[in-house]
Amino acid sequence: MGSFKFKDFTLRDDNCGMKICSDSVLLGAWTFATPIPEASEIRSVLDIGAGSGLLSLLAASLCPDAIVIGIEIEQGAAEDSRINFSASPWAERLHLVESDFAGYIPDVAPDVIISNPPYFATGEKSADTARAGARHEGALTYAGLLRYASATLAPEGVLSMISPADRRDDIIFNAEMEGLKLRRICDVRTSLRKPPQRTMWLFSRNDGPIEHQEISIRDASGNYSPEYRRLVEPIYAWMP
Repeated sequence: MGSFKFKDFTLRDDNCGMKICSDSVLLGAWTFATPIPEASEIRSVLDIGAGSGLLSLLAASLCPDAIVIGIEIEQGAAEDSRINFSASPWAERLHLVESDFAGYIPDVAPDVIISNPPYFATGEKSADTARAGARHEGALTYAGLLRYASATLAPEGVLSMISPADRRDDIIFNAEMEGLKLRRICDVRTSLRKPPQRTMWLFSRNDGPIEHQEISIRDASGNYSPEYRRLVEPIYAWMP
């Protein structure tokens, strides 16, 4: 598809089944803007289902002391990640593991696990095997992601992920089953006239108050909303 220029890095996704989308940019900005723990304390980040490496690169750029490991099972996407990691200013802090995440045991318990997993549990799959794997739940499911986070996170660590808004009930149920506590939730609308299409989640091992947010990407006039701009302008190289 080509290359995409962000403020601090350039990313290619030629071999990746799921191309770059605004969901990952929004999730990365939301997670590391006001994370638990604070960004300065993050030493280890695990990006599950890394794709072409966008979330890993955002983590490396926004968490200057973190070692970031991207896990990607699909060969083409893993190759894109390697290329993008090597070309970035943080190549020495970025590592790619080409594997099923469920079998990967990190050497250091991650402070943050972040993931933009496949969304679709039902529906027709693409004839493109790589794209089908990137879009449809297979080995990487919400239940599996929550289970993995419960088993591997550092004591003060967090899991951040994004889902369709209609997956709310089963995600909350599975998180409770795994002993993870909801700490931040953000409903995302594409415009003020539409109901939320996405939900961003941040879970912790530790109980506490829940911060509920809502973001509309565009305002009533069809322009990017102020709250959306505040989140993503530090990341994009250019924004109208």
